[in-house]
Order: sequence, then C-alpha cells, then structure tokens
Amino acid sequence: MTGLMSAMPQWKIACQEQLLPGASIEQKWEFAQSAGFDGIELLLRNGEAFEARLGVLERAAGRGVVLPAVRLDALPLVGDPGRGLRQVSSVAALGAPAVVVPVSGTRRVPLPRSSTADHDTLSDALRRLAERAAREGVTLCVQPVNRYEGHAVNTLDQAAQLCRAVGLPSARVAAATFHMNIEEADPAGALLAAGPWLGHVELADSTGLEPGAGHVDWSSVFAALDAAGYQGWVSLACRLSGPARTCLPAAVSVLRQAGG
Repeated sequence: MTGLMSAMPQWKIACQEQLLPGASIEQKWEFAQSAGFDGIELLLRNGEAFEARLGVLERAAGRGVVLPAVRLDALPLVGDPGRGLRQVSSVAALGAPAVVVPVSGTRRVPLPRSSTADHDTLSDALRRLAERAAREGVTLCVQPVNRYEGHAVNTLDQAAQLCRAVGLPSARVAAATFHMNIEEADPAGALLAAGPWLGHVELADSTGLEPGAGHVDWSSVFAALDAAGYQGWVSLACRLSGPARTCLPAAVSVLRQAGG
C-alpha cells in the first residue's frame, strides 16, 4: 500500500456514544467536537429503548448533533420482521444515513445448520430490511463478526456475497477492524476487495481498545480505504484503556496522522 498516502481525503471520524462523557447526547456532542470527532454513532442494544429515545434523539439532531450511523445490536434478522422494519424507519427519522447490523448471536441469526440454509435465511431477511431502507433513504450495512461471536458471516467477502444475493444498492457491508484482525489474513487486501460494497467502517485496535492501543497498521487501513474509493464515515467502536478525556483525543490524533 506504499505510495497511496499522498492524496488521502480528510476522513470523517465518529465515536460511539457510550464512549463519550456527558449525561445527555448534547453534552456528549460538545465533548466529541472538542476531542476532534465529526459525529456520534449511536449504539442501541435494545429496540424498545431506542424507540423510547427517539424523540430526544430527533430533537438533538435538529439542534445540530451529527448522527452518521446507528448500530442496532438487537435488530432481529429472524422472526418478527415488523420489529426490524420499524427500527429501520426510526433510524431514517433521525436523518442517519447508515444502519449497522452485526450478524451475531442466536437472537438474530439461526443456530448452525448448512451454510446454504443460513445464507438463504439471511439473504431473505436482509432483503426485506434493505427494501425498507431503500424506501426510507438509508443504507443497511451488514457487519461480519469473528467466529467467537457468530458463525454465519465472519469475513468481508462473505458479507459482500450476502449483499450480492440481496441484490439492492441499499444493502452494503460494515467493516469492523477488531473482527477483521481475527478473521482476515490480509485486512488491507480484504478492505480493498470489498471496497465497492463498503457502507461503513468501525475502528478498534487489535486488543479491542482504542486505536493506538494495539498493533493494527492504521496507515495501511486508511490507504486501503482510499484505494478502494471509500468516502464514507469511520467510527470508533471499542473499549478504552483509560479515561475517555485522554484516550479519545489521543485516538483521534492517531487516526488523523495515519489517514494523512
């Protein structure tokens, strides 16, 4: 990837909300800006809690809080399709352009069966959600997870194949560097190959901590994203090695230096 760093874009960097200090989303946004972030990624582990927060979040977005993505950890991919469709519509109401859906846990994906059966079940479920996402003007981003958190989709190539099966431009891939560190033999090469399908990128170092607290080659990551033509958001999705008020600005600095 050498030689690709000369004309790197100014990356738009968000931070997941739970990492930011502050009692309200507005207070978190104030700190995020001071630390060098450009937006806040919402992390929602409970669909009902998300719907209860929707009014507060809509008001915050109206006041200028930038919300580029919402990760829905509890979005059901099997059973009760209506609940998943409602959650996708709720994300659209916030003006967030991306819905991130990790393919993990037996609450959302079937228990191990044949790979063909899993693929068909997931592609059918994702097609329904992607159709709703297209109507609402948002992108549904399928996130592979490592083998210890899920079995159905572990690599970027598997996620891209799933999006091809869905067959809609609203179905994209969300890369997560922590999971890639476990599953991808060549992370930069995997990003480059998945480039046409990328809709969102989540960042954590090899340790699961903030960038700079592990051995991920961030210059290689950003060079691959640039070479792939990716122009979307990247977002911190990690644990912290120390206090947020020191770790988060330092992580942004690591990323800005690596990204050129």
